[in-house]
Amino acid sequence: MPQSSRLAKLFDTLGSILPETGPILVIRATDNPAYHSFDTKQLHCIQSFKPGHDTLEHAGLTLQPNLPDTTSTAIVELTRSKPENLANIAKAYGVLDVGGTLYIDGAKTDGIDSIQKAVKKHMPVEGSYSKAHGKVIWLVKNQKQNPFQNWLGLTDIAKNNDGFWTVPGIFSADAIDPASALLCDNITVPLKGKGADLGAGWGYLSHHALQTYPEITGLDLFEAEHISLDCAQKNIVDKRAHFHWQDVRNMPTISIYDFILMNPPFHVSRKADPAIGRDFIAQAAKLLTPKGRLWMVANKQLAYEATLDAHFNTWDYAVQTNQYKIIHARRPK
Repeated sequence: MPQSSRLAKLFDTLGSILPETGPILVIRATDNPAYHSFDTKQLHCIQSFKPGHDTLEHAGLTLQPNLPDTTSTAIVELTRSKPENLANIAKAYGVLDVGGTLYIDGAKTDGIDSIQKAVKKHMPVEGSYSKAHGKVIWLVKNQKQNPFQNWLGLTDIAKNNDGFWTVPGIFSADAIDPASALLCDNITVPLKGKGADLGAGWGYLSHHALQTYPEITGLDLFEAEHISLDCAQKNIVDKRAHFHWQDVRNMPTISIYDFILMNPPFHVSRKADPAIGRDFIAQAAKLLTPKGRLWMVANKQLAYEATLDAHFNTWDYAVQTNQYKIIHARRPK
């Protein structure tokens, strides 16, 4: 049974006590069958990851950028980041009416058991429902004071160990990613003209490029996680930089870039998925001009070579280490 059915099964059981009017707050909303039973106008969905956001929009749901003023029911779907999960619980509880119910849904691999223990230290858990390698727990707001107040600041933007603005839970939040640093150290042809950074994260590759190569005329940063993009906009003040909240795998492609930089993601869940990187390579080839160049870094074990052969006339390894490979590809097919 798919994980997403866990909440739906619980709501089928509890259906008579669910509110008939909204808003029903859903933080980190996914395309969960549980929401199909609600009037879409009831749901107040928040999702800053562009692929998830687009999936929900295609399903007819309206996405919201901010929390509602108040709600009688809130749902927090867990992510892989414990600080984010705790902060989201505190935010949801804060806007909940007294007497309202907060549901927390997550897989074991997302730390639902750890979250349950943390919640229980501050207030009783009303109930729990285990299914499909995960659990839903719920609690009823019994006072105006927020017992999770101290969790609100866990995802505040702050400078990391290398002086860049980041937020806990995003990729390489604590410091510069060593793979990205290796890529920057091994670009052997000066970057110039119009470029793009695919999967830009909090902006390290673009920050380095703009500081190092004065002949860059413009650099478009494409990033699917809006929280990361917000950080990138604080890290890069160069007027040549332009920021785009975009799912690279589904973006329109026009051959306008003289160079592309990328450290593509290789998983969405905990399991490695090289298909993501392969899609990034295919998109890069479509975005580059006939003489454009791709500079990318990847974990050494990820098999991208056949995809590079399929989409570029020429490519080679600029450097290989025990962990990473720097790839320089040109002349897209």
